[in-house]
Amino acid sequence: MNLTVVGSGPGGIYAALAASQKGAKVTLVEKQERLGGTCVLYGCIPSKAMIAPLATRYLAGKFGKDISFSYEELQTIAENVVRRASKGVEYMLENGGVNVIHGQAELRSGKINVGAQSLDSDSIVIASGTEKPQVKGTIASDDLHFIKKKFSKVLLIGGGVGGVEYGWLLAMTGKKVTIVERDELLLPKHDIDLRRSVTSHFKRLGIDVRTNSLAEIGDQIKINGEEEDFDLVVLTFGRKPALKGFEELSDGNWIEVDSFMRTKLNNVYAAGDVTGSFTAHEAIHKGIVAGLNAVGEKVSYDKMVIPKVLYTHPEIAYVGKTEGTCVKVSMAEVIRAVAEQSTDGFIKVCAKGENITGGVAFSERAEDIISSLALLMQLNVNVDIASKLIMPHPSYLEGLWEALRRLKS
Repeated sequence: MNLTVVGSGPGGIYAALAASQKGAKVTLVEKQERLGGTCVLYGCIPSKAMIAPLATRYLAGKFGKDISFSYEELQTIAENVVRRASKGVEYMLENGGVNVIHGQAELRSGKINVGAQSLDSDSIVIASGTEKPQVKGTIASDDLHFIKKKFSKVLLIGGGVGGVEYGWLLAMTGKKVTIVERDELLLPKHDIDLRRSVTSHFKRLGIDVRTNSLAEIGDQIKINGEEEDFDLVVLTFGRKPALKGFEELSDGNWIEVDSFMRTKLNNVYAAGDVTGSFTAHEAIHKGIVAGLNAVGEKVSYDKMVIPKVLYTHPEIAYVGKTEGTCVKVSMAEVIRAVAEQSTDGFIKVCAKGENITGGVAFSERAEDIISSLALLMQLNVNVDIASKLIMPHPSYLEGLWEALRRLKS
């Protein structure tokens, strides 16, 4: 069976590998010179490469020590990591028996064409990703890691996920950061306790948080009608699906798929950000489902129990919905957090009856805490059984156990 995959981001990579492991002959088409997609080349990987040293600085500051990194040093770290990660993707695909060709793919009459070449395909997976916003006078977060311009005063438009993570990163490099958000708190549409805590924490970090505010970008930058000067303006939202060559799959919005990742065209599947999800791990698992179904398997994608993380410090993580009966544990109650002087934040877990509905952690190791909660939810472990789990002492996971214990009582 011949499968063609378009895009070498997380969705495309794992669609190709999953299908190849089932014996399909897989060709992956990537329009860029390097492999990895937005995540590896411009997003998840370079940002985390820059955040890692800054986390050391943040933690050292709690103990009265100052460790500094220039922005240029962090960029060099990011560039080296991106190079290695992209090569790693190349090796994974080669080792997995996937043939890679470079060029702009187009879907026409059920076939993928790359230039003058038409690829023989029994099935197709589109994982073309998204495109960054193009607004005059601004840059996108994609550009931050490699920008060569000297800057010190930055305006971030949007206090959602992107604004919060990049706001923390830039503030930790010593930049003067202003975040403008229309809503009354950062992280619109998220848990209200999380929003209040993060907004207060960012203000304590010295970030100029302007909520209930509007930025206008033109010949001058205006915030709430008043002119202000910034060296750099970053638009933190507004990505659009990369649909060039695949217009027949969409009306201009995200490519719609069912739980099997099928599009409206026979034998054409889609996965990743082009379907309207915005994390690499969602793309990976959508890609696996698309790749397997494209070669004759029948598996579905469950979007209900997906942990999500913002890699600030403290970390921000959440899963499910904070509805029903909720219990909140302050990090000041977690002895490991006290020992490490990391008592900012909280853990919140919610349930309806015995069923865990979701949770939030704003804490060190929030990624681990919420991933553990997501696993309990995925396995349908009820509150009573979850509260009997034995966590190591002293650990941040004890905060999760304490919340579950209180939820049970």
